[in-house]
Amino acid sequence: MGDLATQSQTLDDDEAHFGAPVKEAPKNDKDDTLFVLPANHVAVIAITTASSQWQLDNNGIEFALDYARADIAWRYANITLTPPDFDKVQTLERTIIGLIRRPDEQQLEFGVTLKL
Repeated sequence: MGDLATQSQTLDDDEAHFGAPVKEAPKNDKDDTLFVLPANHVAVIAITTASSQWQLDNNGIEFALDYARADIAWRYANITLTPPDFDKVQTLERTIIGLIRRPDEQQLEFGVTLKL
């Protein structure tokens, strides 16, 4: 992986899990704050809660949210989705898949994480 491995959050997380010294996060001058409208809050929390419940293709790339497993995560997190909230979850899912499959950008790490 060469130089890519030195800038991999996944690798840093794995190293920390196995007891390697934790690296300090590089200083970031840009603001990574995500503002969510109150009407979209439940959908964002739901998609974030189910972030580990993606179905993967043969290359390990997410292509759809597994709703059966996501529903279990939502029940454990006490998240109740109304039909409009579920529509918003599906919109977020399609947006995430679109970002993953952008042909004009090379994806260096698999997965998408939304931070709140």
